[in-house]
Formats: sequence, C-alpha cells, structure tokens
Amino acid sequence: MPNQPAPCIAVIGPANAGKTTILNQLDEKLKQKLDSVLVIKGNPDGTGRYQYHSPDLRNEPDFKASVKGKWGTSTIERICEWVTHGRDNLSLALLDFGGRHDELTKAGNAQMLHTCSHFLVVSRDTDPDGAAYWDAIGRDHGLIPLGWMRSLKFESATPQVHQGGFPLEATFQVDVPPGNPINDAALAPLVDALVALSHPADRTPYVNLRKKEDWTPAMIPDVGGQAHRIEELASRTGAVVLGGAAPLWAYLAALRCALKANNAARVFFYDPKQPERLVEIPPAPLNGPTDFPADALAVSWAANADERSVLKFEITTPDKFLPPTAAQNLAGAPRPPDWPSLPSSNFGLSGAVPMWLHGTYARWLLAAGAGQIAPWDGRSKAFIEV
Repeated sequence: MPNQPAPCIAVIGPANAGKTTILNQLDEKLKQKLDSVLVIKGNPDGTGRYQYHSPDLRNEPDFKASVKGKWGTSTIERICEWVTHGRDNLSLALLDFGGRHDELTKAGNAQMLHTCSHFLVVSRDTDPDGAAYWDAIGRDHGLIPLGWMRSLKFESATPQVHQGGFPLEATFQVDVPPGNPINDAALAPLVDALVALSHPADRTPYVNLRKKEDWTPAMIPDVGGQAHRIEELASRTGAVVLGGAAPLWAYLAALRCALKANNAARVFFYDPKQPERLVEIPPAPLNGPTDFPADALAVSWAANADERSVLKFEITTPDKFLPPTAAQNLAGAPRPPDWPSLPSSNFGLSGAVPMWLHGTYARWLLAAGAGQIAPWDGRSKAFIEV
C-alpha cells in the first residue's frame, strides 16, 4: 500500500445543483490524464454513468426501481470502505455526495466526510447561500477547500473561470451531453488541480483495458489490441488480471479471449473498491454451503425478441449494495434457474451489478456450452456480442 493515501475530494452542495454533470465530465477528462481515478456514489443510487450517455433511460418505467436503493443500516459503512480502499489503491478518488444535511443525514454525512481530504462545492449560480452553507460544512470537518463551481441558470450564459488558484471559482452548464465542449475551458483549471493533487498509484500489474479513445464493438476481436498479451499470459502463466476503465463488454471479451487460450486459466478483475483489489472469476459454481450473502442477489431468465435468452440480475438488498463477502465468494453465487440446463445457445446478460458478477455468470455459461455471450450496453441500448 502507498505510505500516504491518495486524496479524495468530496463533491458537495445543494441538491440538483449539477454535481452529477461535474463528476461525469471530470471522470472523462481525468481518465485522459490518469490511469487510476475512482468516482464513488455517496448514496444508494445505482443509475451509473450509462444514464449520462443515455439520459432517456430515466423515462423507462422500470429503470429507477431497478437501480435506486434506500438507505440501510450498513450503507454508510460500505461507502466509507469504498473510499478507504480507493484511496489506498488509486491515484485519486471523488465522492459524489448527496444534497441533504439535516438531523436524519448529519451523522452519516460526517462519517463520509471524515474519509475525504478535500472538498469541492457545486451550487446553482443563483444560490450563494447554499454554497456558503456547504462550504462551512466542508471546513468544519477539516477538509481542504478545492473550489466552488456554480451551475448557470440560462443556457445562453457562457461558462468561464472567475478565479484561478486555490480555491478555484468557475461557472458551468448543467445537463451537457458527452462530447459537448462548452464546459472544457471552465473545467480545465479544476482538472489540472486534481492531476496535481493525485498520487502515484500502488501499481498492481494487470492488462490495462483502458483506452484514451472510446471503445467500439469493432475492437472486440483483438480486445482493443490486447488479445495477444492476454493469450500469452493465459497460456504461459495460467493467470490473467484485467483492469482499467473500460466497458463491461470489453472485460467479457478479454475474459473469453483468456479462456479460449486456456480454459483452466485463473482470471481476475481488478476492483479498487474491494479490500483485496483482485476479484477472481470462478470457473464453476460451488457445490454445498457457501459464504455468498444469502438473499442479496436474484437471478432469472427472460426471453428476448431476437431469440436470445437473457440472464437478469437484481441486487435485492435495500440499498442495492452487495456486501463485501459477495466478491470474496463468487463461486457461491446463486445458480441460474434449472442449472446446468440452458434454455438456448445464445445469451444476454442484464442488470446493474458489478462487472465481476457479469464475468462469473459469463464464464459459467461458456463452460456449460453457450455459443454467444452478449452483455446489455446502456449507452447503445443493445446487447454487444463478445
């Protein structure tokens, strides 16, 4: 572990002020400059970045119910664990903080803030009092102020930097879609400040699936140029570690590539939020009692219009968070209904669950004779065959 944990910036401010816009854009820009950045949701809302790329998902009737959880007895503890592990394992972490700070949330907010090192206030341009309120909270908890970003009310207003140095002060437009450069100049000093704060990560060797350009399905056959290395590791060492910011289907393409080279290969997904960092993808379900958390995951089959059988996942805990024992006991995850019988030869995977759960079921299906594996991609609203 590094001698000093990496910084974690709490992104705080009133509700509906534009924090998610800032975080999505920062995430994209920082990953152009740093290999290891983690954006952590500080609330039980699993909408994920795919809603940023597909905002109309919020209008689908079942979307919110399937991904948005409720605060539970262990939710705060889990978020704090993720921040702590992320600071130990990566260069930089950002915590997406909720907009409430009242008698019901004050104690939990304090716990999460104490895991951070800096804070960034995001508020509406018309709400200086809200910004001042949250600025005082950040300072009261001993965090270092990074800056104040104010979201603009009128689309015609131009984002700009009002004050460089520390703390930074700038305005930005909210609900900006991916690829729109309108906020680039206003965000540039903030990105530079975050890069300057970042620490060298404690490097775990892995096949880095991160690419500076967007992944496209055309990259699947050679796994974004990494197929030869994956095959060589699987054949020569019998072990492959996969990591880096990449779509789920890139990870599953890499997993399938490794198994084609060596069906018995040990394959690990790097997850900086986990205490052991590496999550092993088990080759088969475990028979007998296991330590996988009971009643935490529902697995079911659903038909698809293109004759693909879809394996659907739903986390059933109140906050939609899986306990840490899940990643450590994947061989004990619930078996698909009627296992080992398969309803068809072509399969889709769908559900807001960690990548390593998708990897587990993909490996099991391949071992049972599946022909095609295609995870659902929220950005393109399609199943992507790997």
